[in-house]
Amino acid sequence: MADESAQPAPKLTPEEINRLWQHGLHEEKLFHDRLNYFSLLEMGLLTIYGVMYNKEPNVGFFLPLTVVALAFTLLWLVIQARHWQYWAHIVERQRRLIPEYRATVDEYTEVEWSRAFRVAKLLGVSIPAMFAVTWVAFFVWVIARPNNVNPQAEVVSIERGLIGVLILVVGWLAYRISRLEGKVKELRRAKGESGV
Repeated sequence: MADESAQPAPKLTPEEINRLWQHGLHEEKLFHDRLNYFSLLEMGLLTIYGVMYNKEPNVGFFLPLTVVALAFTLLWLVIQARHWQYWAHIVERQRRLIPEYRATVDEYTEVEWSRAFRVAKLLGVSIPAMFAVTWVAFFVWVIARPNNVNPQAEVVSIERGLIGVLILVVGWLAYRISRLEGKVKELRRAKGESGV
């Protein structure tokens, strides 16, 4: 792929700039709407999984449900990854052809970390991947767990212990991310004060 930034940007009419901008907004909305739609659908499937697990943890029920949910999740992963690539192409084209947008993006991405960290790609790929791992882990648990265990009879069960560990890990990750965001803000403030 040729370096498009080396080529001089053609002059667009205001109507062309508006169409390009509207197209980018449409693709961004579509990307996030699809992410929300699939997430809600996955949460519904996980709810069915949890309710049925507490009623009758039958492998014959969970095998087809897991296969369908995993196939659905992998389809979602492929769709989101491809759509992010297309959307990134449009954003780069907007950056190249719309001077005000280029100035805003260049000013924002002066910090090295913000250039390397793409939240949209992280969302579009990591959330479906986490659902896929969840489906596989749930099914492995249904197969590997002891058959004579009644999950409601135990006060402290393996499931509750694992959920507790998961909550701690998510809390720790949220704490680390908030500290990282604070450091990035401090770095930006320091860079702004130095006048660089």
